[in-house]
Amino acid sequence: MKRKTFFPPLVLFPLLFTIPTTCKYYAYGLEEFFYRENTLDKRIDTLTELNETQIPQNLPDEYNILVITDIHFGGENKEKNGARNERAFLKLISEIPEAEKPEFCICLGDVAEHGLDSEFRDFVSDIVKPLEEMGIKTYNVIGNHDLYNSGWASYQKHLNPGTSFYHFKTQNFSWYFLDSASCSLGNSQLTKLRRKMKEDDAPKLVFMHVPLYADGLFYFTMQNSAERNQIISLFNKNNVKAVIDGHTHIQSVSNLGNFNEYTMAGYLEKRAYTLLRINERNATVKCAYYLYD
Repeated sequence: MKRKTFFPPLVLFPLLFTIPTTCKYYAYGLEEFFYRENTLDKRIDTLTELNETQIPQNLPDEYNILVITDIHFGGENKEKNGARNERAFLKLISEIPEAEKPEFCICLGDVAEHGLDSEFRDFVSDIVKPLEEMGIKTYNVIGNHDLYNSGWASYQKHLNPGTSFYHFKTQNFSWYFLDSASCSLGNSQLTKLRRKMKEDDAPKLVFMHVPLYADGLFYFTMQNSAERNQIISLFNKNNVKAVIDGHTHIQSVSNLGNFNEYTMAGYLEKRAYTLLRINERNATVKCAYYLYD
């Protein structure tokens, strides 16, 4: 009897060479490396309105807010990142003069490198709580790394305000926090956002993780150009003054019509943080970038 030899289909040969090189992705949830359910619509079932007990109170006409992004707990000591140095960061924040001390902090996502519960807990213990001891409360935006290993549950459990699509108002500004962690806003979120913005005459600030443009770094922005154009058009028509995002780890400013997009440098990789100067009376925003290490 003639022996038959099995030859794998040609389509499998790339996988035979690729799988050994993807071992590093086990830490990110191997099943999610090959397939991850798009849970965007589940995450943003509704636009959450924060109540008076949840939002900043007694703000002056002009003040600073602290912005950090791409914290990546669990990603330290990698080739680009090096060791962590929260002590240096917190020391600099504590030394800001009282008149310029940030009223609150906004974290633009990628708190966790692998989406592990321990990484979220480290962020809270090592950054959020020390800032709270200085009187600086942190509001969070979800990033793509925060979703690895089904990290959404840990994000909800540990990070204020426990949702990824929310809104509040201050003296003059209207603050929008969006979920772009899946590199899209999705139809449901975009529809709710469009409805809300059209009935809101206030000047607006928008915070999200994945950028719209990022000075042309298209690989790191929203990939659907039609959706991106819809969002830019919506923002231009509805008094958005600034969009603040992260993800690229590189600081840039992009003018997108009636507003600027400020993409912030990464906290871990670039050792960077930002102070936003908010003027409620004039509805203006200015950015100042700093290095802590």
